Amino acid sequence: MIKKMFFIALAMGFLSHKMSAQVESFEIGVKVGLNLADVVGDETDDLDMRTSVHLGLVAEIPIIEVLSIQPELFYSFQGYKAESLEPNFEDETLKLDYIYLATMVKYYPFYVVPGFSIEVGPQVGYLTSAVLERKNTANGGTEISDLDFQEFISDIDIGANIGLGYQFEIGTFFQARYNFGISDIVDIDSEDAFSRQNAVIQFSAGYKF
Repeated sequence: MIKKMFFIALAMGFLSHKMSAQVESFEIGVKVGLNLADVVGDETDDLDMRTSVHLGLVAEIPIIEVLSIQPELFYSFQGYKAESLEPNFEDETLKLDYIYLATMVKYYPFYVVPGFSIEVGPQVGYLTSAVLERKNTANGGTEISDLDFQEFISDIDIGANIGLGYQFEIGTFFQARYNFGISDIVDIDSEDAFSRQNAVIQFSAGYKF
């Protein structure tokens, strides 16, 4: 009986130590970075990338030594640029702004490079703004006019991420990621409506506490 109690106490102490270590290694932080945003799908050959930014919050929850979960909540400025087909207009930029919730699974191959990670996971976004910005050159100058495009763009965007990361022991980290949209961003009720998805390359830097 004494032996059983000893082993139970030893096991409980071991589990308590492991749980304490996991809590201590739980991290939260912030990140900011560059977007190279584009749209792919039907009739997108003439579209160009829109250069913009993203910023938000991250957390990292360790599962085992080489595996962790990283939830992220961030704001992302996306869309595309293109030459306008309208007379008297130079070019246009479709500005799509989203709030995203991502859940990344991170694998750390410590035997290759300590701090290096391979990351993959889904994300879902909510559209906060959709504006078509056009440059008008009809009067010899350049005027910018905005059109509200939100009624033509789906409120929800679903995508998947794949990328690489590196984190220093002090908490500073860097990420390179490609997000490819799964859901259709076009919300037009017509048989002639085309299908398009977001496609974004992201470079991020941040710090975890």
